[in-house]
Amino acid sequence: MGDAAVGKTSLMFRFVHGTFAKDYKMTIGVNFATKMVNLDGTKVKLSIWDTAGQERFHFLLPSYYDGSSGCLTVFDVTRRESFTNLPKWLDQVRSKCGNHIPILLIGNKADLDDLRAVTMEEAAQFATQNGVLYQETSAKTGTNVTDVFVYLTRTMTSQA
Repeated sequence: MGDAAVGKTSLMFRFVHGTFAKDYKMTIGVNFATKMVNLDGTKVKLSIWDTAGQERFHFLLPSYYDGSSGCLTVFDVTRRESFTNLPKWLDQVRSKCGNHIPILLIGNKADLDDLRAVTMEEAAQFATQNGVLYQETSAKTGTNVTDVFVYLTRTMTSQA
């Protein structure tokens, strides 16, 4: 979850297909993908819901949060507004799922360091204050993409 154009679809596509596509159409409603992850010899099938960030689709989103086992909340490190909107995203998922699901805060587009509008320290502090973990990724280069999905999967399976 997160604002429009923060790279949610790109992160999912990179994780599921291992590539970065330069041309994406804006997500309408939700996208869905699955991927098998091997955790220490145990196969786990992930069902990944990529939700639209545009305001006009927000009424749809709570129905997709229901039954979620984990959440990646994504912002664009080059767009401060996507960072300042994080409390509303966290409130939305917590109001539907409670505080029991693991949430990872993801600062995407970390490859654009020269355009950075949010520091790593500021984002980490926000994450600590909100009881979530923080990691930076780049869907374009693949940096930390698999790591965050695997970490979230490990966290979800250890709580199950």
